[in-house]
Amino acid sequence: MRVITLLTFMIGIAIAGGAARADRWDSKGWVKLGERAVNGRVDRDTITVGAGDGKFTKLTLVVERSEIELLDVEIVFGNGEKLNPSVRHYFRENTRTRVIDLPGNQRIIKSISLKYRNLPGGGSATVEVWGWKTGEAGGRPAWKFESRGWALLGERTVSGRVDTDRITVGSYKGKFKKMTLVVLDSDLELVDLEVKFERGPAWHPAVSHYFKEGQRSHLIDFPGDERKIRFIEMKYKNLPGGGAAKVQVWAQ
Repeated sequence: MRVITLLTFMIGIAIAGGAARADRWDSKGWVKLGERAVNGRVDRDTITVGAGDGKFTKLTLVVERSEIELLDVEIVFGNGEKLNPSVRHYFRENTRTRVIDLPGNQRIIKSISLKYRNLPGGGSATVEVWGWKTGEAGGRPAWKFESRGWALLGERTVSGRVDTDRITVGSYKGKFKKMTLVVLDSDLELVDLEVKFERGPAWHPAVSHYFKEGQRSHLIDFPGDERKIRFIEMKYKNLPGGGAAKVQVWAQ
């Protein structure tokens, strides 16, 4: 019995990879648009929202009571446009999807259609849909890096499982003493970071790490005094089940 319990626990960890833990998610400021129970092996449900509920800028889905495989999500906006965000994944109970940014500014949502299925041996999962109203939700605003005194050197979107991007800086932007990386929109694993100064060899600070959305790296102090930067090259990868993370590079 102890062996079976341990095996079940290990499988649960594997299933949860890439999903954000719901029990650490602060729902303050979010509006619950509805919830549905996943009935049977494969199930389809639609949550009707409507203009009376207001306009939203982002969504997230929370899975409770059991584990599911989320197969498809279709969002229909008030003007008839449709969005199918890439969120197909296995979700453990008490986890949630990444934050789904809605295109445009603020959107009226007509309906949200879900296709999912319970996993063998589990119970009946419940899926909750939450929306964010900018300036209206009544909670604290979404996390934002306090950038006062910092210069944005550039940002890149992590495309695919493994990606390498370069931000060209140039001496005309001046000299800097330190930098930090801000991760938005999804989780990622930062594999390597290379900073090439105007003079001297390339520098690889030790920043390999898993980052949650809305986190930033520690302050990375440059060796020596103020330095001019030629370019910054990043190697990273999106985590399974998440979306496309965005990385911003800031310097002082």
